[in-house]
Amino acid sequence: MDQQLYAKIEAYINANRAAIVEDLKTLVRIRSVSENGSGDKPFGEGCAKVLSRAVEMAHEKGLTAQSHGGYYGTVTWGEGDKTIGIFSHLDVVPEGNGWQYDPYNPVEKDGYLIGRGATDNKSAAVLGMHVMKCLESLDVPFRSKISLFMGCSEETGMDDIARYVQEQPMPDFSIVPDTNFPVCHGEKGILQVDAMSDRAFEQVLEFSGGLVSNMVADSARALITMDPQLLDELRHLAESTSRIQVTLTEKGILVEATGVAAHASMPDQGLNAIHELTHFLIRSKILCENDRHLLAFIDNTIADNGGKAMGVDFRDEPSGPLTCICGVCSTNEGRPCLDFNIRYPVTDKGSRIVEGMQKHFFQAEWKVTNWDDSAPAYVPKDDPMVVELSRIYHEITGADATPYTMGGGTYARKLRNAVGFGMESDERPPMPAGHGGVHQPDEAQSIEGLLEGLKIYVLSILEIDQILHR
Repeated sequence: MDQQLYAKIEAYINANRAAIVEDLKTLVRIRSVSENGSGDKPFGEGCAKVLSRAVEMAHEKGLTAQSHGGYYGTVTWGEGDKTIGIFSHLDVVPEGNGWQYDPYNPVEKDGYLIGRGATDNKSAAVLGMHVMKCLESLDVPFRSKISLFMGCSEETGMDDIARYVQEQPMPDFSIVPDTNFPVCHGEKGILQVDAMSDRAFEQVLEFSGGLVSNMVADSARALITMDPQLLDELRHLAESTSRIQVTLTEKGILVEATGVAAHASMPDQGLNAIHELTHFLIRSKILCENDRHLLAFIDNTIADNGGKAMGVDFRDEPSGPLTCICGVCSTNEGRPCLDFNIRYPVTDKGSRIVEGMQKHFFQAEWKVTNWDDSAPAYVPKDDPMVVELSRIYHEITGADATPYTMGGGTYARKLRNAVGFGMESDERPPMPAGHGGVHQPDEAQSIEGLLEGLKIYVLSILEIDQILHR
């Protein structure tokens, strides 16, 4: 490693440490959950506000930046006939429940910055800008253009990147700082599947849970027609678990379940409140047979995170087993509806999983009503870019740099010549289980990890520039 170059990068980081952290705080303060919008605010008021502020932030740094109809923003630096892409997103998942801190009033504690979006994925936008400013300060030969993408619907279907692909030339190579280090060279396919029963509940008036399909539900509820004997039974059953609350309301018996939120690609880190609710209610002997039958089917279908009950528990060598969660449940004219998020192996096809699910639901008088498939992404381990990024990561950190595959979905699957590369980490501040991670309450970004990531990206982009111009 060029020690003189490394020292210059360190000097930039030391001089701008406070500014980098404050930039991240500025973006985290804006609640930017992607929602249905219109006009120049296609993803709602929050996303429009955060995108406007990010573009303004880039301008304050002397960088060229613009919003593209509110769908996404770009920040560019450098010149040349080759382009290196950095892809970030400014939208976040809903804050959910159980926070110890205000999700939109970021605080520093124990070396971490805590707030929704601090890791996923506003840190990537901030680092993208500072990569450009750091390279500018180094005054070293650089023959490419850098383009930072800042999306606003990564968490809700990626309509932002779809618009980008239609409107903009594809970078020659891109990194997506929306994974763990080292290099993620493969992403499982992602299926979203909706299913609905042909039969309606009779006593259950409301059955709802979860916020978005790609997050393990941390809460669920059922409102049931008032029946004194049923109320007594449910209250008695609830005495044996801390995750169920039974309350008498004006509208009926309210049964609420509490789970643990987690990203859909890592469901074993969470506890699905929808399953907690169904597993509790099927213990009732007084609830009518029709409703117990429906709940038992749901309970069995979502009991494991591998799709086993539906006969789709597939796996392969590069990426391991399929994962499957029911992230959202609801009712439509009294009929239960389930929204599944499935991450399937990189060598498989979504159509095979859908066929298995259709067979499972048809036998129980349910229908698959809608499905959407995002095909896997896969880059060989021996690709020159993968090899060099892995080498740089190892040189800076000393950590194992073996490339890996994952169940998460990033913009990499929508691009040409792109890999996931940082910034997320499994390290957590001192917090209760289920806190501190991506899509969890008290989401936390290591400040030292943030600064180390900047070193890795600057050196990596310098190397990518060299490879592109060989």
